[in-house]
Amino acid sequence: MLFITNKHLKPGMILARDIYLYNNSNFNTLLLTKGQVLNNTFIKKIIHHNIDGAYIESEAFADIDVESFINDALTAKSLNKIKDVYYEFKMSSGKINSSTIRQISTIVDKLIIELLGKEVLSYNIIEFKDYDNYTYQHCLNVAVLSISTGISLGLNEQMLHDLGIAGLLHDIGKMFIPVEILNKPGKLTDEEMEIMKTHPTKAVNQLKNLVPYNVLAGIQSHHEKLDGTGYPYGLTGNNIHYYAKVLAVCDVYDALTSDRSYRMASFPSEVIEYIMGCADTHFDYEILKSFLKIIVAYPIGTFVKLSNKNLAVVVKNYPENIMRPIIRIINEDGTVGEDIDLLYDKNHMNVTIIDMAYDYDGLGFNKILKSTYEINVKN
Repeated sequence: MLFITNKHLKPGMILARDIYLYNNSNFNTLLLTKGQVLNNTFIKKIIHHNIDGAYIESEAFADIDVESFINDALTAKSLNKIKDVYYEFKMSSGKINSSTIRQISTIVDKLIIELLGKEVLSYNIIEFKDYDNYTYQHCLNVAVLSISTGISLGLNEQMLHDLGIAGLLHDIGKMFIPVEILNKPGKLTDEEMEIMKTHPTKAVNQLKNLVPYNVLAGIQSHHEKLDGTGYPYGLTGNNIHYYAKVLAVCDVYDALTSDRSYRMASFPSEVIEYIMGCADTHFDYEILKSFLKIIVAYPIGTFVKLSNKNLAVVVKNYPENIMRPIIRIINEDGTVGEDIDLLYDKNHMNVTIIDMAYDYDGLGFNKILKSTYEINVKN
């Protein structure tokens, strides 16, 4: 399968994976099914729902398969519960009971079981993120990334559980922030930013008798930075709780790879370069190293540009070096060339990936795209 952006989807292409909408009713509405032949109407639906693209069947890349990081049923159930908890929190002016916390705890237990059961933790796929439900999806993603980073760090199950709870609830204090500030399309004023900075403390004040201290400390300090430039207290170094340091990396990564009212999402590779540049200033270096083992810079099935001007598709990633995957070359005539292992092939040590290739308009790229739909169009 190949990941094709909505700009390049054509009638005749065949979906290689189901496309779900995480809408307000059940977070699990099936929009289009695997095996569906795309037409102009279906492509317009994909674009209308702000879906960046789709995984498409391709004979030359039939050996590439991308699975959900968390199964769809658990994702839908988790998002529904997060929505219910956040809505209850808002409508009750911050009142939340122990029964609700137990329900959140059950969701975290299921996430941990699923993640511990994976042979390889690789946050690979390009997920659809609905802007209207950003808060709920963001909190689930941060919880999943935090638990996965904790597994990479070798933390015990109790610590993983606490991290998951903190991840799901880390932004619940935003329910007290006026929506016009949360969704402002431009830069916040100094006054608005001061209001925004209150959300961790507001959450802790309401949760302090319901969750363990470590969870509270993680929520309280997830916007703190090692150099003291974070908030709400400007803590530095070892004064920042360990869980907060984990949450901080996961929070920033998911936020920057998501569309917001004030900016477009960045590619994973761009965000990875940013957070690596902030090691030991904003983020803990040891935690960051473990985080980078569970995500990928270039998702499987995506097109990339190489330093030698070739075009390629990512075939496999290595957790030990996420910047050097196995790639499959696409020739200028649209034929598929050899696989190159950028990590272990000594003959290609000087070849690097310089960019994602979705604004590329080269001959080989266009012919590969054409080969994914022309047979169905003719038939």
